[in-house]
Amino acid sequence: MGEAEQGDVANGGKPDVAAGPVKQSGARRWLHILGAVVVAIVLPVAVAGIVAGQLGARAVFLGLLLGVVGAKLGGTRRMLYLAPAAGVAVGLGAFTAYGWWWVALLAVTGAVVGAGIGFGWFPPLLMLAFAATFAAPTPSGTDALISGIMAALGVGYGIVIAHRFGTAPVIEGDRLPVKVAAVVALVFGAALGAGAALGVGLGWTEPYWVPEPILILALYIVTGKRDRIKGKAIGTAVGIAGALPVAILAPSVWVTSAIATAAFIAALTQAATYWLMYGLYTFALVLALASPGQVAVEAEHRGFEILAGIAILVIGLAVVHAIGDRLLRQSPQPELTTGNHGI
Repeated sequence: MGEAEQGDVANGGKPDVAAGPVKQSGARRWLHILGAVVVAIVLPVAVAGIVAGQLGARAVFLGLLLGVVGAKLGGTRRMLYLAPAAGVAVGLGAFTAYGWWWVALLAVTGAVVGAGIGFGWFPPLLMLAFAATFAAPTPSGTDALISGIMAALGVGYGIVIAHRFGTAPVIEGDRLPVKVAAVVALVFGAALGAGAALGVGLGWTEPYWVPEPILILALYIVTGKRDRIKGKAIGTAVGIAGALPVAILAPSVWVTSAIATAAFIAALTQAATYWLMYGLYTFALVLALASPGQVAVEAEHRGFEILAGIAILVIGLAVVHAIGDRLLRQSPQPELTTGNHGI
């Protein structure tokens, strides 16, 4: 009896399908992931690049991120309402970056976002602050208009993707009393404005690195990950310290790039330990952005910017908690704080 016949007898005359589906499902899963990346990111960005050049491609990519994340935080329907506002924020951010009008824009946007906690919209509204902060500078008003339109289209496409993966139409956020929401609005607007003003006032070419940790950590807070404030601060310090030996040794550009790439890949494997992941990310970021022979300067700038942003956020949180707790004691309204997130 041949080996094939023995295998059939051993399985009761039925083919052994135990191994087949596993291999097929694994291959199919990777094909699905690859297809999703192509359809969700590569295709729309490529089309935007053909239609509106690099400017349009960057705006669509930013819009995609805002649409997906905003829908996950606040629901697809709420993010759909905010899509035009996100486009306006990107256009204004691109037109004013990075001057004092940009500082004013971030302060006003931050106040609007903070006020959203009074009616459960803080998480999706946070995307407007991201839009205004990270919009790419444009040389003219026409280019800014194009960026805003393309970003709004990207937000819409991101909402479609989120809906495709089962995101709910509405995800309720925390609702705080009006007086507390007013405090959050004032403090969050002041924090974003102060961070932007610090970067602009010191003449940095990339001042968004100061409000960046404020926004990222606010995002973590509304998703219940407040402990990452400490992790981000520790990780930044570790990453900057790790860049100093590289600055002293001054290796070639190719070696520096290889070290940065290895550190970034290593960071992706440390998601469970946030401070270590962010330390590796900061280390890789400094090496990747530094000009030849300027690693120490880049480390100094990035470290100061990120830590300054964290300090501004911590001060803002202390102010909100001190005033908010007093207001809640004066007029407790426990029924208003039933959302899914905390700040």
